[in-house]
Amino acid sequence: MRETQIRVDLNTIGNNAKNIVSKYKEYEYYFGVLKSSAYGHGEYIVNEIVKNGINYIAVSVLSEALKIRKYNKDIPILILEPIDISDFETALKYDFTLTITDISYLKEILAFNKNIKLHIKLDTGMNRLGFKDKEEVKEAYDLIDNSKAMLEGIYTHFATIGLFDRYYDLQVKKLYELTSLIDLKTIPIRHVASSVIMLSHKKLDFVNGVRIGVLLYGYNTAPIIENNGLKDKLRNFRNSFYQRKYKISKLIYGAKVDVKPCMTMTTKILQIKDVKKGEAIGYGATFVAPGDMRIAVLPIGYNNGIGNNNYGRCVIINNKKYYVIGEIAMNMMIVEIDDNVDINDEVYILGSGISIGTLSRFDGNSIFKMLLDIGKNNKRVYTKDNKIVYEEETR
Repeated sequence: MRETQIRVDLNTIGNNAKNIVSKYKEYEYYFGVLKSSAYGHGEYIVNEIVKNGINYIAVSVLSEALKIRKYNKDIPILILEPIDISDFETALKYDFTLTITDISYLKEILAFNKNIKLHIKLDTGMNRLGFKDKEEVKEAYDLIDNSKAMLEGIYTHFATIGLFDRYYDLQVKKLYELTSLIDLKTIPIRHVASSVIMLSHKKLDFVNGVRIGVLLYGYNTAPIIENNGLKDKLRNFRNSFYQRKYKISKLIYGAKVDVKPCMTMTTKILQIKDVKKGEAIGYGATFVAPGDMRIAVLPIGYNNGIGNNNYGRCVIINNKKYYVIGEIAMNMMIVEIDDNVDINDEVYILGSGISIGTLSRFDGNSIFKMLLDIGKNNKRVYTKDNKIVYEEETR
Protein backbone atom coordinates (compact mmCIF):
# COMPACT_ATOMS: atom_id res chain seq x y z
CA MET A 1 0.00 0.00 0.00
CA ARG A 2 1.35 3.42 -0.94
CA GLU A 3 0.67 5.60 2.06
CA THR A 4 2.06 8.54 3.93
CA GLN A 5 3.36 7.63 7.36
CA ILE A 6 5.11 8.99 10.40
CA ARG A 7 8.05 6.94 11.65
CA VAL A 8 9.16 7.22 15.25
CA ASP A 9 12.56 5.82 16.15
CA LEU A 10 12.31 4.33 19.63
CA ASN A 11 16.09 4.08 20.01
CA THR A 12 16.37 7.81 19.50
CA ILE A 13 13.64 8.87 21.90
CA GLY A 14 14.95 6.41 24.49
CA ASN A 15 18.41 7.92 24.20
CA ASN A 16 16.91 11.41 24.47
CA ALA A 17 15.25 10.50 27.77
CA LYS A 18 18.39 8.84 29.12
CA ASN A 19 20.63 11.76 28.20
CA ILE A 20 18.27 14.38 29.68
CA VAL A 21 17.99 12.52 32.98
CA SER A 22 21.74 11.96 33.06
CA LYS A 23 22.54 15.64 32.49
CA TYR A 24 19.97 17.04 34.94
CA LYS A 25 20.61 14.74 37.88
CA GLU A 26 19.50 17.31 40.46
CA TYR A 27 15.84 16.40 39.98
CA GLU A 28 14.03 13.40 41.46
CA TYR A 29 10.94 13.42 39.27
CA TYR A 30 11.06 13.60 35.49
CA PHE A 31 7.64 14.16 33.92
CA GLY A 32 7.42 13.13 30.30
CA VAL A 33 4.77 15.41 28.79
CA LEU A 34 2.76 13.22 26.41
CA LYS A 35 -0.16 15.56 25.84
CA SER A 36 -1.72 15.86 22.37
CA SER A 37 -0.70 12.31 21.51
CA ALA A 38 2.88 12.89 22.65
CA TYR A 39 3.34 15.97 20.47
CA GLY A 40 2.20 13.90 17.50
CA HIS A 41 4.55 10.97 18.21
CA GLY A 42 1.87 8.71 19.71
CA GLU A 43 1.42 7.09 23.11
CA TYR A 44 3.31 3.94 22.15
CA ILE A 45 6.59 5.67 23.10
CA VAL A 46 5.73 5.55 26.81
CA ASN A 47 7.58 2.36 27.73
CA GLU A 48 10.73 3.42 25.91
CA ILE A 49 11.02 6.69 27.84
CA VAL A 50 10.03 5.09 31.16
CA LYS A 51 12.79 2.50 30.99
CA ASN A 52 15.24 5.32 30.26
CA GLY A 53 14.52 7.40 33.33
CA ILE A 54 11.18 9.18 32.91
CA ASN A 55 9.29 8.29 36.10
CA TYR A 56 6.04 10.23 35.71
CA ILE A 57 3.80 11.04 32.74
CA ALA A 58 1.79 14.25 32.26
CA VAL A 59 -1.15 14.62 29.88
CA SER A 60 -3.82 17.26 29.39
CA VAL A 61 -7.06 15.30 29.60
CA LEU A 62 -8.52 11.99 30.75
CA SER A 63 -8.79 10.48 27.27
CA GLU A 64 -5.03 10.91 26.79
CA ALA A 65 -4.33 9.21 30.10
CA LEU A 66 -6.50 6.24 29.10
CA LYS A 67 -4.50 5.83 25.89
CA ILE A 68 -1.28 5.71 27.91
CA ARG A 69 -2.77 2.95 30.08
CA LYS A 70 -3.19 0.77 27.00
CA TYR A 71 0.59 0.45 26.91
CA ASN A 72 1.65 0.89 30.53
CA LYS A 73 -0.48 -0.11 33.51
CA ASP A 74 1.76 1.22 36.28
CA ILE A 75 3.48 4.51 35.45
CA PRO A 76 2.01 7.44 37.44
CA ILE A 77 0.02 9.77 35.20
CA LEU A 78 -0.84 13.36 36.08
CA ILE A 79 -3.82 14.89 34.26
CA LEU A 80 -3.01 18.60 33.96
CA GLU A 81 -6.58 19.81 33.43
CA PRO A 82 -9.51 19.22 35.81
CA ILE A 83 -11.55 16.19 34.79
CA ASP A 84 -15.31 16.14 34.71
CA ILE A 85 -16.71 15.02 38.07
CA SER A 86 -18.65 12.27 36.30
CA ASP A 87 -15.28 10.73 35.33
CA PHE A 88 -13.95 10.50 38.89
CA GLU A 89 -14.47 6.75 39.25
CA THR A 90 -12.62 6.14 35.99
CA ALA A 91 -9.69 8.20 37.21
CA LEU A 92 -9.68 6.27 40.48
CA LYS A 93 -9.89 2.91 38.71
CA TYR A 94 -6.83 3.64 36.56
CA ASP A 95 -4.84 5.31 39.34
CA PHE A 96 -4.62 8.70 37.69
CA THR A 97 -3.40 11.76 39.57
CA LEU A 98 -5.71 14.77 39.43
CA THR A 99 -4.96 18.48 39.25
CA ILE A 100 -6.79 20.79 41.66
CA THR A 101 -7.31 24.34 40.42
CA ASP A 102 -9.82 25.90 42.83
CA ILE A 103 -11.59 25.28 46.14
CA SER A 104 -15.03 24.43 44.79
CA TYR A 105 -13.61 21.77 42.49
CA LEU A 106 -11.50 20.36 45.31
CA LYS A 107 -14.57 20.01 47.54
CA GLU A 108 -16.36 18.07 44.81
CA ILE A 109 -13.40 15.70 44.56
CA LEU A 110 -13.08 15.25 48.31
CA ALA A 111 -16.81 14.52 48.62
CA PHE A 112 -16.10 11.09 47.11
CA ASN A 113 -14.09 10.32 50.26
CA LYS A 114 -11.57 8.26 48.30
CA ASN A 115 -7.83 7.77 48.47
CA ILE A 116 -6.69 9.58 45.32
CA LYS A 117 -3.51 11.49 44.54
CA LEU A 118 -3.86 15.23 43.99
CA HIS A 119 -1.59 18.02 42.74
CA ILE A 120 -2.35 21.68 43.42
CA LYS A 121 -1.90 23.97 40.42
CA LEU A 122 -0.70 27.50 41.20
CA ASP A 123 -1.43 30.44 38.92
CA THR A 124 1.70 32.55 39.24
CA GLY A 125 0.97 34.84 36.33
CA MET A 126 -0.28 33.03 33.23
CA ASN A 127 -3.88 33.57 34.30
CA ARG A 128 -4.94 30.20 33.07
CA LEU A 129 -5.68 27.43 35.58
CA GLY A 130 -4.78 27.49 39.25
CA PHE A 131 -4.91 29.22 42.61
CA LYS A 132 -4.01 32.92 42.76
CA ASP A 133 -4.47 33.56 46.48
CA LYS A 134 -2.22 32.21 49.23
CA GLU A 135 -5.14 31.92 51.68
CA GLU A 136 -6.93 29.64 49.25
CA VAL A 137 -3.76 27.60 48.78
CA LYS A 138 -3.61 27.16 52.56
CA GLU A 139 -7.29 26.20 52.65
CA ALA A 140 -6.79 23.61 49.92
CA TYR A 141 -3.72 22.24 51.72
CA ASP A 142 -5.69 21.84 54.95
CA LEU A 143 -8.75 20.33 53.30
CA ILE A 144 -6.66 17.65 51.64
CA ASP A 145 -4.66 17.05 54.81
CA ASN A 146 -7.90 16.27 56.65
CA SER A 147 -9.23 13.91 53.99
CA LYS A 148 -8.51 10.46 52.59
CA ALA A 149 -6.90 12.05 49.52
CA MET A 150 -3.15 12.53 49.26
CA LEU A 151 -1.55 15.85 48.39
CA GLU A 152 1.26 14.38 46.33
CA GLY A 153 2.34 17.44 44.37
CA ILE A 154 2.23 21.17 43.74
CA TYR A 155 3.25 22.98 40.58
CA THR A 156 3.08 26.01 38.33
CA HIS A 157 3.87 26.95 34.75
CA PHE A 158 5.83 29.87 33.30
CA ALA A 159 4.72 32.28 30.58
CA THR A 160 8.20 33.36 29.50
CA ILE A 161 11.81 32.39 30.12
CA GLY A 162 12.76 35.95 31.05
CA LEU A 163 15.08 36.55 28.13
CA PHE A 164 14.46 40.30 28.02
CA ASP A 165 11.55 40.69 30.41
CA ARG A 166 11.05 40.32 34.15
CA TYR A 167 8.06 38.03 33.91
CA TYR A 168 9.88 34.84 34.86
CA ASP A 169 11.27 36.53 37.99
CA LEU A 170 7.86 37.94 38.88
CA GLN A 171 6.33 34.48 38.57
CA VAL A 172 9.02 32.96 40.79
CA LYS A 173 8.32 35.66 43.38
CA LYS A 174 4.61 34.92 43.16
CA LEU A 175 5.33 31.21 43.55
CA TYR A 176 7.06 31.79 46.87
CA GLU A 177 4.27 34.09 48.00
CA LEU A 178 1.51 31.60 47.17
CA THR A 179 3.26 28.83 49.12
CA SER A 180 4.29 30.96 52.11
CA LEU A 181 1.52 29.65 54.40
CA ILE A 182 2.15 25.96 53.83
CA ASP A 183 5.01 23.57 54.52
CA LEU A 184 6.34 22.62 51.10
CA LYS A 185 8.54 19.92 52.59
CA THR A 186 5.44 17.90 53.41
CA ILE A 187 4.52 17.73 49.72
CA PRO A 188 6.48 14.93 48.02
CA ILE A 189 6.65 16.43 44.50
CA ARG A 190 7.27 20.11 43.73
CA HIS A 191 7.51 20.53 39.98
CA VAL A 192 7.75 23.51 37.67
CA ALA A 193 9.13 24.48 34.36
CA SER A 194 9.22 23.16 30.90
CA SER A 195 12.01 22.05 28.63
CA VAL A 196 13.17 25.59 27.92
CA ILE A 197 13.01 26.68 31.58
CA MET A 198 15.09 23.66 32.61
CA LEU A 199 17.62 24.52 29.91
CA SER A 200 17.84 28.24 30.64
CA HIS A 201 17.57 28.53 34.45
CA LYS A 202 19.08 26.93 37.51
CA LYS A 203 16.78 24.68 39.51
CA LEU A 204 14.79 26.51 42.18
CA ASP A 205 15.84 25.47 45.67
CA PHE A 206 12.65 23.68 46.74
CA VAL A 207 11.84 22.10 43.37
CA ASN A 208 12.48 18.39 42.81
CA GLY A 209 10.51 17.75 39.63
CA VAL A 210 10.59 18.97 36.04
CA ARG A 211 8.15 18.57 33.16
CA ILE A 212 9.90 17.77 29.90
CA GLY A 213 8.11 18.28 26.61
CA VAL A 214 9.66 19.21 23.29
CA LEU A 215 13.22 18.44 24.42
CA LEU A 216 12.22 14.81 24.89
CA TYR A 217 11.32 14.61 21.21
CA GLY A 218 14.71 15.93 20.16
CA TYR A 219 14.33 19.71 19.91
CA ASN A 220 16.67 21.85 22.01
CA THR A 221 15.04 25.27 22.49
CA ALA A 222 17.72 26.70 24.77
CA PRO A 223 18.49 30.39 24.20
CA ILE A 224 21.77 30.95 22.40
CA ILE A 225 24.16 33.83 21.86
CA GLU A 226 25.31 34.26 18.27
CA ASN A 227 27.95 36.65 16.98
CA ASN A 228 27.67 36.10 13.26
CA GLY A 229 27.01 39.68 12.26
CA LEU A 230 25.72 43.11 13.15
CA LYS A 231 22.17 41.94 13.86
CA ASP A 232 23.43 39.35 16.35
CA LYS A 233 25.59 41.93 18.09
CA LEU A 234 22.69 44.36 18.35
CA ARG A 235 20.41 41.61 19.66
CA ASN A 236 22.97 40.58 22.28
CA PHE A 237 23.44 44.23 23.31
CA ARG A 238 19.67 44.63 23.69
CA ASN A 239 19.40 41.51 25.83
CA SER A 240 22.28 42.64 28.07
CA PHE A 241 20.66 46.06 28.42
CA TYR A 242 17.37 44.58 29.58
CA GLN A 243 19.18 42.20 31.93
CA ARG A 244 20.82 45.16 33.68
CA LYS A 245 17.88 47.55 33.53
CA TYR A 246 15.33 45.17 35.02
CA LYS A 247 17.74 43.09 37.12
CA ILE A 248 16.62 39.96 35.33
CA SER A 249 17.86 36.58 36.53
CA LYS A 250 20.94 35.39 34.72
CA LEU A 251 20.12 32.98 31.94
CA ILE A 252 22.01 29.89 30.88
CA TYR A 253 22.81 30.18 27.18
CA GLY A 254 23.55 27.38 24.76
CA ALA A 255 22.75 24.45 27.05
CA LYS A 256 24.06 21.28 25.43
CA VAL A 257 21.99 18.11 25.67
CA ASP A 258 22.50 15.14 23.39
CA VAL A 259 19.02 14.85 21.89
CA LYS A 260 17.95 14.18 18.33
CA PRO A 261 14.60 14.34 16.51
CA CYS A 262 13.01 10.90 16.46
CA MET A 263 10.26 11.54 13.91
CA THR A 264 10.43 11.28 10.14
CA MET A 265 7.66 11.55 7.59
CA THR A 266 7.69 9.58 4.36
CA THR A 267 5.42 8.88 1.46
CA LYS A 268 5.48 6.95 -1.82
CA ILE A 269 5.01 7.86 -5.47
CA LEU A 270 1.58 7.28 -7.01
CA GLN A 271 2.51 7.95 -10.60
CA ILE A 272 5.37 9.25 -12.75
CA LYS A 273 4.50 11.01 -16.00
CA ASP A 274 5.95 13.30 -18.61
CA VAL A 275 4.53 16.77 -19.19
CA LYS A 276 4.98 18.82 -22.35
CA LYS A 277 6.01 22.46 -22.47
CA GLY A 278 2.98 24.73 -22.02
CA GLU A 279 0.82 22.18 -20.16
CA ALA A 280 -0.71 23.26 -16.87
CA ILE A 281 -0.27 21.32 -13.63
CA GLY A 282 -2.62 21.22 -10.63
CA TYR A 283 -5.59 23.24 -9.40
CA GLY A 284 -6.12 26.64 -10.93
CA ALA A 285 -3.65 25.85 -13.70
CA THR A 286 -1.32 28.18 -11.82
CA PHE A 287 1.81 26.34 -12.94
CA VAL A 288 2.57 26.03 -16.63
CA ALA A 289 5.49 23.84 -17.65
CA PRO A 290 8.28 26.09 -18.97
CA GLY A 291 9.63 23.13 -20.92
CA ASP A 292 9.25 19.39 -21.22
CA MET A 293 9.50 17.90 -17.76
CA ARG A 294 8.99 14.76 -15.71
CA ILE A 295 6.81 14.83 -12.60
CA ALA A 296 5.88 12.54 -9.70
CA VAL A 297 2.46 12.58 -8.09
CA LEU A 298 2.58 12.01 -4.33
CA PRO A 299 -0.32 10.89 -2.07
CA ILE A 300 0.15 13.72 0.42
CA GLY A 301 -1.43 17.15 0.85
CA TYR A 302 -2.63 19.61 3.41
CA ASN A 303 -4.85 16.90 4.89
CA ASN A 304 -1.58 15.37 6.10
CA GLY A 305 -0.69 18.52 8.02
CA ILE A 306 1.98 20.03 5.81
CA GLY A 307 -0.01 23.09 4.68
CA ASN A 308 -0.52 24.30 1.14
CA ASN A 309 2.30 26.82 0.80
CA ASN A 310 4.53 25.30 -1.86
CA TYR A 311 6.89 28.15 -2.73
CA GLY A 312 10.37 26.67 -2.46
CA ARG A 313 9.15 23.51 -0.75
CA CYS A 314 11.08 20.37 -1.57
CA VAL A 315 11.13 16.65 -0.80
CA ILE A 316 14.09 14.30 -0.61
CA ILE A 317 14.35 11.26 -2.89
CA ASN A 318 17.54 9.21 -2.90
CA ASN A 319 19.31 11.96 -0.91
CA LYS A 320 18.50 14.60 -3.54
CA LYS A 321 16.13 17.58 -3.35
CA TYR A 322 13.15 17.71 -5.69
CA TYR A 323 10.88 20.76 -5.67
CA VAL A 324 7.10 20.96 -5.41
CA ILE A 325 5.29 22.52 -8.36
CA GLY A 326 1.66 23.51 -8.80
CA GLU A 327 -0.83 23.99 -5.99
CA ILE A 328 -0.73 21.53 -3.10
CA ALA A 329 -4.12 19.82 -2.85
CA MET A 330 -5.90 18.15 0.04
CA ASN A 331 -4.44 14.70 -0.60
CA MET A 332 -1.92 15.10 -3.41
CA MET A 333 1.02 17.17 -4.50
CA ILE A 334 3.40 17.12 -7.45
CA VAL A 335 7.18 17.40 -7.64
CA GLU A 336 9.45 17.84 -10.61
CA ILE A 337 11.84 14.89 -10.88
CA ASP A 338 14.50 13.52 -13.20
CA ASP A 339 15.33 10.13 -14.66
CA ASN A 340 17.04 9.03 -11.43
CA VAL A 341 13.67 8.66 -9.64
CA ASP A 342 11.83 5.34 -9.74
CA ILE A 343 8.18 4.63 -8.89
CA ASN A 344 9.25 2.52 -5.91
CA ASP A 345 11.55 5.15 -4.33
CA GLU A 346 10.79 6.43 -0.86
CA VAL A 347 10.04 10.13 -0.52
CA TYR A 348 11.02 12.09 2.60
CA ILE A 349 8.81 14.98 3.68
CA LEU A 350 10.52 15.28 7.09
CA GLY A 351 13.95 13.88 7.79
CA SER A 352 16.91 13.01 5.56
CA GLY A 353 17.86 16.70 5.52
CA ILE A 354 14.46 18.35 5.92
CA SER A 355 13.96 19.63 9.48
CA ILE A 356 10.78 20.36 11.41
CA GLY A 357 11.92 23.98 11.48
CA THR A 358 11.92 24.05 7.70
CA LEU A 359 8.38 22.66 7.55
CA SER A 360 7.11 25.08 10.19
CA ARG A 361 8.58 28.11 8.42
CA PHE A 362 6.71 27.25 5.22
CA ASP A 363 3.38 27.60 6.99
CA GLY A 364 4.27 30.19 9.63
CA ASN A 365 3.80 27.68 12.45
CA SER A 366 5.78 26.88 15.56
CA ILE A 367 7.55 23.54 15.64
CA PHE A 368 5.05 22.51 18.33
CA LYS A 369 2.05 23.00 16.05
CA MET A 370 3.87 21.47 13.10
CA LEU A 371 4.56 18.28 15.07
CA LEU A 372 0.89 18.05 16.02
CA ASP A 373 -0.33 18.79 12.50
CA ILE A 374 1.70 16.06 10.82
CA GLY A 375 0.95 13.61 13.64
CA LYS A 376 -2.83 13.84 13.31
CA ASN A 377 -3.91 12.16 10.10
CA ASN A 378 -0.98 9.93 9.26
CA LYS A 379 -0.28 6.35 10.18
CA ARG A 380 2.46 6.00 12.81
CA VAL A 381 5.08 3.29 12.53
CA TYR A 382 7.58 2.59 15.32
CA THR A 383 11.05 1.27 14.67
CA LYS A 384 13.81 -0.10 16.86
CA ASP A 385 17.23 -1.18 15.68
CA ASN A 386 16.04 -0.26 12.17
CA LYS A 387 13.17 -2.76 12.31
CA ILE A 388 9.44 -2.06 12.52
CA VAL A 389 8.18 -3.19 15.93
CA TYR A 390 4.69 -1.69 15.94
CA GLU A 391 2.24 -0.12 13.51
CA GLU A 392 -0.84 1.85 14.43
CA GLU A 393 -3.99 1.34 12.49
CA THR A 394 -4.45 3.86 9.69
CA ARG A 395 -6.48 6.78 10.97
